[in-house]
Amino acid sequence: MDSIQIEQLSKELIKLETVLGIIGIVLVNRNGLTIISRVPRTINEKKIGALAATMFEAMETAIEELNEEIINITVEYDEYQLVVMGATNQVILVALIEYNIDLGITLIEVEESISIIQDLMRDDKNVDK
Repeated sequence: MDSIQIEQLSKELIKLETVLGIIGIVLVNRNGLTIISRVPRTINEKKIGALAATMFEAMETAIEELNEEIINITVEYDEYQLVVMGATNQVILVALIEYNIDLGITLIEVEESISIIQDLMRDDKNVDK
């Protein structure tokens, strides 16, 4: 990923942060390493990324026999919800969402951002060729 692509991804995360109920966003690779993070200082982005990647990979392995894809994994904490979604084959999006928020509209916004992120990642692959 080049600096222009990182900047474009960062702008998309900043835009997503303005959605009602979203506390923060982290993009991680499948190994759990942070690509871009927009979370409050009180939240450890490295731990959240590692947790999300581990959960996502474990769930994919567990449902492999069903021939289904994971839409999202949601974990509820005392103060917020952690929503984990596959953005691309190599990137996972982690959204921290307020606990008492209606997830429906928020998830629609997150899915729209994932579509944009996929386009940005696809553009990067085309540039490398």
